[in-house]
Amino acid sequence: MKLIPNTTDLSAMDCHLHSAFSPDANACGADEPQKIADTVRSRGLKGFIVTDHLDVGHWDGYIIDFDKYFKTWETVRRDNPDLTIYIGLEVGYEKKYAKQTATLIRDLPLEYVINSVHNWDHTVPTPIGEPPYESYLDAVIDSLDAPYEFNTVGHLGFLERYIKTPMRYADYKPQLDEIIKKAIARGIRFEENTNTEIEPNQPRREFLLAYKSAGGVIPMLGSDAHVSKNIAQRFAETQCFLEEIFN
Repeated sequence: MKLIPNTTDLSAMDCHLHSAFSPDANACGADEPQKIADTVRSRGLKGFIVTDHLDVGHWDGYIIDFDKYFKTWETVRRDNPDLTIYIGLEVGYEKKYAKQTATLIRDLPLEYVINSVHNWDHTVPTPIGEPPYESYLDAVIDSLDAPYEFNTVGHLGFLERYIKTPMRYADYKPQLDEIIKKAIARGIRFEENTNTEIEPNQPRREFLLAYKSAGGVIPMLGSDAHVSKNIAQRFAETQCFLEEIFN
């Protein structure tokens, strides 16, 4: 892997989107790669990063055909020289599969990796009526020691998409502060994920304020689009939200 530096200017780009190489996007009708590039252009963006799913141990054992994946997106990059296009993956971190994942991606010509927690140990006891945020955040903390390189922490607060109880910074401050500390120490950034209906995105304002106070820098934008109509969803308002905090 030769990932782009985290100082790379990724403004006016969608840094998290999926294509038919992701099983869930394929199932909901993902568009052809060229349609994705055309949509990015029509949104007024300068480019995008394709970050299809690699979740070892899930999707019934599905693993991307990496030869086809890189050939496809290299062709899209060649055919759209006006766009900045990086080829990446959204890697689903799970401790028991971390070494296997590291072996799979070690020699790939990846330029960008989002490290996301989608699956984790749910055996940790959770009080009745309480969301399992503590076990989720423990998994995120562990993911920051992943045995592979990555650029960003994906959609922090992922569970809020499915659980209506907010994951407030004040309620989980020790764990969230540990996430901030470890991310900064490793030189990892956060994305601001706009595939959500919370205030306005993930991570939340209070977390971002704490992250900034600790020396964190403005996150990059990711729509997490699985169909092209959602590319750059809510980017204008989210950019204003971030600039209010970080500028």
